[in-house]
Amino acid sequence: MLQAIRNNAQGAFVWIVVGLIVVSFALFGLGSYLSGASKVVVASINGTEISSTALTRAYQNYQERLRNMLGDQYRPEMFSTARVKREVLQGLITQEVMNHMLHDQGYLASSEQVFDKIRGYDAFQESGVFSAKRYKEVLSLQGMNGEAFENDLSRDIATQQIHGAITTSAFLTEKEKKTLAILQNQKRDIGYFDVSVKSYRKLVNVSDEDIKSYYEKNSQLYLTAEKVQLEYIELNMDDVAAQQEVTDKMVSQHYESSPENYMANDDVAAEKKITELRKQIQQGADFAALAKEHSQDKGSAKQGGVLGYLTRGVDEQFDDIVFSLKKGELSKVIKSKAGFQLIQLDDIRAGDPEERKVRHILIKAERKLKPLADVKVAIKKELQYQLAGKVFFDDADQMNNLSYESPDSLEPVADALGLKVKISTLMTRRGGAGLFANPKILAAAFSNEVLKEGRNSELLELSDTQLVVLRIKEHLPASVQALDKVKSQVKNSLLQEQASKKVQDVATDILARIEGNESIDSVKQRYPEVKWIETGWIKRKAKAETKNKLPEQLRQYVFAMPKPVDSATNWDKTRLQSGSQAIVALFNVKNDEDARSDDARTLQVMGDAAYDSFVQHLKSQADISISQTAIDTESEAN
Repeated sequence: MLQAIRNNAQGAFVWIVVGLIVVSFALFGLGSYLSGASKVVVASINGTEISSTALTRAYQNYQERLRNMLGDQYRPEMFSTARVKREVLQGLITQEVMNHMLHDQGYLASSEQVFDKIRGYDAFQESGVFSAKRYKEVLSLQGMNGEAFENDLSRDIATQQIHGAITTSAFLTEKEKKTLAILQNQKRDIGYFDVSVKSYRKLVNVSDEDIKSYYEKNSQLYLTAEKVQLEYIELNMDDVAAQQEVTDKMVSQHYESSPENYMANDDVAAEKKITELRKQIQQGADFAALAKEHSQDKGSAKQGGVLGYLTRGVDEQFDDIVFSLKKGELSKVIKSKAGFQLIQLDDIRAGDPEERKVRHILIKAERKLKPLADVKVAIKKELQYQLAGKVFFDDADQMNNLSYESPDSLEPVADALGLKVKISTLMTRRGGAGLFANPKILAAAFSNEVLKEGRNSELLELSDTQLVVLRIKEHLPASVQALDKVKSQVKNSLLQEQASKKVQDVATDILARIEGNESIDSVKQRYPEVKWIETGWIKRKAKAETKNKLPEQLRQYVFAMPKPVDSATNWDKTRLQSGSQAIVALFNVKNDEDARSDDARTLQVMGDAAYDSFVQHLKSQADISISQTAIDTESEAN
């Protein structure tokens, strides 16, 4: 059971360490880490099955990513479970189709590329440097196989390279660029009648009888939100670690046995030394002589610090400095990853690319052991977490077993582990604050197992160090609210409905009159509630300062209208937000023959479209079957 828990404690890690690699599938994670034993198969791709467990976990990861992106604006109900799950499933299918293509074509990243990628992950570093020991420890903690992880990583790098190759292959001919520039910078002269629902709401009335009749026919629109109150127990690594006893002797022994972990660069001394060298050079000392004597770059020190003629591309910081210097100029003191540097520009050789002859002095900061007093607190915490590791996983194993064996209560689990059964506030399916905004908590709370069967939830892994089991304490089903409590809402709905109908009738009549050659002034007199707005010349893309002066929906509609013929005004009608209508007049169109287009943006869109087409082609060639019944069942359960 302990191994099962460790195997399942992978979601967060996969997202942090691997999910960002694959451009196309970043929202879904790696299938091999998300799949698990399940009798329910939601899809099959060329014989490879995607289980309901894999889909559920990918969906939960997707929801967590959305929650992290949107923050306080995240609302679970914004994302329909069935719809989102279908989209997530399509992502998993796309991933599997790409895996088959990579295997069939023999695409695989080199071991050097894979290792470079692994070295860049913070999770595998100690003091900013890749640690093979740390790499093995992290994979082991997550129950992962190193070879499988690296193979998946290799496929992901290959996928990213294919994505890049296709998206950067888009191109535009000069004629296309010219046409595009004209279209992008085209101006249109317009005006429009604004038939606003807000104006007509003031002209319609509803009676109490109307309100009552509407309420009785649409009572299901006025339900109270379903609410639940939860009992839950939480196992947190921080709490477990805080309970571990670590003595001063243990701290001292750890400090003395691994001093390499508590070294620090003596930047002060290094910077002081190179600052003094700079002063000597400014006072007339020979740069080459000082470089030979003091520079710690062994390769260049013997040559007086000469690095030779260089072009851009060495390092962004280095390039910025070198290509900002004048011939013979000395740089300021520079701090880089290598240490502290002085750079002198000796010569500039024109060409494409331009070359610059530079020399430098490098002073590296000496590594010194930090005093025990400075690291004592950190070592104690580190030791506490080391001791807590086994305790945490043992407790997690027991928590999982006991909550399953006693499905009707959390007390046996709490008593056995010394935990407290906590109680939440009442919450809807939208969730609450903190812990109760987590989609895994909400999915479990409103699942059939917990909500309808009254059982404990499964062990919920909110992170690698936070586990929760919950059950329902109180359930308040949705119910129809009394009319007196929602009367204002009902009245508002009726007013909106009747005003919208009136707006449609007025807009239709105005367009008919205009097309019958009635003048704009005549229409304005006939319908004083309707505003006539003549905007003049507008562009396809609004400037920031004028963006709110014209509804974006209307702007887009205007630029889809056909050009006027023989100086005749084009009229048309379109719906705006909140049921309002606009009767639009397109007077004229003006092209700028000297305009320039946004080629980079267009090529990006074309490249993305080309990649999408490539993926769709692969899907069309694959044997894909999807169980809609299984998807619907999973969605209902959540």
